Amino acid sequence: MKLIIVYDTIYGNTQRIAEAIKEGLGSGHESELVRVEEAKTDMIENTDVLIVGSPTHGGWFSESVKTFLDTLSAESLRGIYASSFDTSIPSEDQKFLIKSLTKLFGNAAPRISKELRQKGATVIGSEIFFVLGRKGPIKEGEIERAREWAAGLMEKIV
Repeated sequence: MKLIIVYDTIYGNTQRIAEAIKEGLGSGHESELVRVEEAKTDMIENTDVLIVGSPTHGGWFSESVKTFLDTLSAESLRGIYASSFDTSIPSEDQKFLIKSLTKLFGNAAPRISKELRQKGATVIGSEIFFVLGRKGPIKEGEIERAREWAAGLMEKIV
């Protein structure tokens, strides 16, 4: 089985979550971790599982992730399982403006899943992982939760 995790990161938090997800996917298959700027559409060929992650910016995914998703043609993900994740500040730790934007717009992961579904993928999961403050650090327990979440994804397709 071939799995690709495409992610964007600014302060390294989303990258650390992506690495934990890769660990959680387990062994016995080919898995690749790719920073979104290096992702090419031909990498998706013969892929069984595509996972896309981004920091949340005002309820949206990063511009780099948008650019990557825009390069995928309609139906290009048909027959591929897909999932999404994002990093975000927990609502109880958000300042008024960020809390208002998050309440109004939501998080990046569900929006990424919608894009993946529109490209023909079978979406099997979407998750939000928390950081404490704009630059982090990652909230305690989130790395382990990312590993467990990824293991759960594998159970859905095996």
